[in-house]
Amino acid sequence: MFLIVSLIRPSRFPIVAMAAYLLSSPAVADQGGVAFLEKLSVVPSTVMTVCHGFGCAYRDQLALTPAKMTYLRGVLQSARSASEERKAIGKAVAWLDREDGRAAGTVGRIARAGAGTKSGPSQMDCIDLTANITQLLIVLDRNKLLKFHRVGDPVSRGLIVDGKQPHTTPVIVEIATGTEWSVDSWTKAYGESPDIMTISEWKTRS
Repeated sequence: MFLIVSLIRPSRFPIVAMAAYLLSSPAVADQGGVAFLEKLSVVPSTVMTVCHGFGCAYRDQLALTPAKMTYLRGVLQSARSASEERKAIGKAVAWLDREDGRAAGTVGRIARAGAGTKSGPSQMDCIDLTANITQLLIVLDRNKLLKFHRVGDPVSRGLIVDGKQPHTTPVIVEIATGTEWSVDSWTKAYGESPDIMTISEWKTRS
């Protein structure tokens, strides 16, 4: 479940000069996920904006340093098929959640946090998690670490009137088949591997 807030607070820390770590390729306006991030005023780069506090109300920074990128490269390059790559993406996303937790103080975040549970800077709703994971996926893609998938646009489900809570997930698209897959960490607690399933299956969940 997510909560959109009208006030977007600036990061608690100043922008860090990390030119050496910025992506060399320019932003591609129609690349999957970019339009979603633009609505939150988030620019994908290896100096990530860690969204938290619901609707990206709070922002911190996490630099994907050369050492961190080497780790991610090792995780992704071991994949020899689309199914193996999805497992590797799940491992990378769980790693990111732990890194984000240390950077933003969200190590105690709970699964399915929303308006009816906990809020505040220590929690993340699905918008926060979708923003963070989508940034990571774009970085992986632009660094040619995804061989079997590309980044898709986030997908939402639930309209209240249909009995389902509103919820949004990051998306990857299998290149060979065009199948869309969710990479959903909102249903998981801090540091756990995300739910990765086809979007058609994901839309049937509540």
